[in-house]
Amino acid sequence: MSRTDIRQLIEIALLATVAYLLDVFTQPLSFGWISYSFKMVPILILSYRWGTKAGLLGGFIWGLLQVVTGQASGGWLNFTQGFLEYFVAFTLIGLAGLVKPQVDKARKNKSTVKLLSFALLGTLLGTTSRYIIHFIAGVIFWGSYAPAGQSAIYYSFTVNGLSWLGETIACVLVIWLLQPFLYKFLETN
Repeated sequence: MSRTDIRQLIEIALLATVAYLLDVFTQPLSFGWISYSFKMVPILILSYRWGTKAGLLGGFIWGLLQVVTGQASGGWLNFTQGFLEYFVAFTLIGLAGLVKPQVDKARKNKSTVKLLSFALLGTLLGTTSRYIIHFIAGVIFWGSYAPAGQSAIYYSFTVNGLSWLGETIACVLVIWLLQPFLYKFLETN
């Protein structure tokens, strides 16, 4: 195993742990039904640094940490739902790494606008992928909690859609604020 592989694995473990700690110890800023949380940013940065595989593994570890520490216990109805929402959904945040080649090219060419544009596109890919799974689980498993007369689809769309919106806005804002440091953060040499 090369030094780069070991470094990558250490970063995966560390950034997954940072995402977990942000999830546990920070309170989302809430306005009405929308809560703003930036807890996915470590997995997004991991995905831009090392690519899709590393991001997927980091998201999986974050979901695993939620399960083994009991953080997932209140949101675990059965095995299938728990697997979808804590393993599949969190893993899919790593799809942000699909834009790594474009991020690397923009970084190499010192094009800040392109770097931010592709990082924000990756953020949309990662957050949307995660919340599609939450939406599906919401329809199938949580739909019975919808208010009387409201369809499970509408209920899941509003609850999960507002969560997606708030978390995506927060992550986009943090990535934008980190812009002066992105060149250094994304360097793997």
